[in-house]
Amino acid sequence: MMTEPKTGRGVLPQGAGVPCAARGAARGAQAAMLPIALTVAILAIPTILLVLGFIRRDLVLRHPEISLDPKLTRRIKILRFVGIFIAASWTHAHHQVDLFYPLLGAIIGLSYIPLGRALREPVHIVIGGAIVLISGLSVLLPEPHHLEVAGFGTAIAIWAGSAMRLWRSGIFLTPDTSSTTLA
Repeated sequence: MMTEPKTGRGVLPQGAGVPCAARGAARGAQAAMLPIALTVAILAIPTILLVLGFIRRDLVLRHPEISLDPKLTRRIKILRFVGIFIAASWTHAHHQVDLFYPLLGAIIGLSYIPLGRALREPVHIVIGGAIVLISGLSVLLPEPHHLEVAGFGTAIAIWAGSAMRLWRSGIFLTPDTSSTTLA
């Protein structure tokens, strides 16, 4: 007897990660002083499309992304939260709040690498490395520019990684209806 895979479990974390990327991009847009209408368009289009893609994959197609190592996935999520808390506390205590977004990107990128191992998904490893690289390079830039690069760079990497994961899961393929014939 086979049971249906639990659906909806992957929508919340992945659906929450995409808007968090949009938040980073919004911070980058604010640092770049982009007009509000342009900022909303830049953020809304990929965010809505990707969240709808995750909903379609997990709820409609019933093909959720399943962790093959749930203990490692849980540890990664806990360590990510702890790392973000420490980064926020450190940047606030040392009056370096402008470094929070590059540190946030580095923490998220570093958490993607073992998550790729837990999910057996190489896209996570590549995107994690890209986010760490973007965050590291953004620290070298002067104050308003490192926020732009860290915010937009991390968001673009997460959006691209999400799109690749959806593509790899076969969400863009239409269901095969050729095998069903009317008798």
